[in-house]
Amino acid sequence: MDYIDLLARLGVASAHPGGFRATKTLLAGIPDSSGLRILEVGCGTGKSACYLAQKGYQVVALDRHPLMLERAKERAEREDIEGIHWVEGDAEALPFEDESFDLVLAESVTLFTDIPRTLREYYRVLKPNGRLLDREIVRAAAIPEPVYKELASYFRFRSIPSLDQWLTFLHETGFRCDRPVLEDFVDQEPPVLPEDMQELDLAALFDPEVGAGLAEYTELMMTQQSFLRACSFSATK
Repeated sequence: MDYIDLLARLGVASAHPGGFRATKTLLAGIPDSSGLRILEVGCGTGKSACYLAQKGYQVVALDRHPLMLERAKERAEREDIEGIHWVEGDAEALPFEDESFDLVLAESVTLFTDIPRTLREYYRVLKPNGRLLDREIVRAAAIPEPVYKELASYFRFRSIPSLDQWLTFLHETGFRCDRPVLEDFVDQEPPVLPEDMQELDLAALFDPEVGAGLAEYTELMMTQQSFLRACSFSATK
């Protein structure tokens, strides 16, 4: 089963290193202004989008997976949150006008795309001096070819950049980067924290295809995570 399809079937809320706790840390420095217009790229089941909307921000949430968006809308309705604009679309071709947003948020999304192309799209839709907050996986060390092929095949990565390569991509796009926050992947909270477990579609676990996909993911991360690190980027247009 495709990794993104697996997340959608399970309804995983914060499928990135550190979980939602890391999301709140990443967002801690956002100005407290209800006029701030924020685009979340790869909103998944809508947890971050709803969190931002509750704080009074103007939120546009985009995902390319219809089931993710369906779950996100259900979350917003369940939590009685209004005003989020949900959009089905592609990070590599954002369906928005130039200079539309004050901030773009992405978490473990950019890595699954053509990275330079997607960063150019983030840059395009940001207003002058707008900010990009992006939490991604970076390559920690030279990855043996068999391991790289296994990771790339499962997650469908086009590449797994090192920290220097990520910074080069950002600088070549035109972004001015703050100091990135790099953390050992093995020290992170698991992608699914106890609070997120309460939101999983547990019925999906009885689907043999889902169970097999989850087992494959768990085995892969247990054996290969030493080659990966987590990094939070803050960059300004």
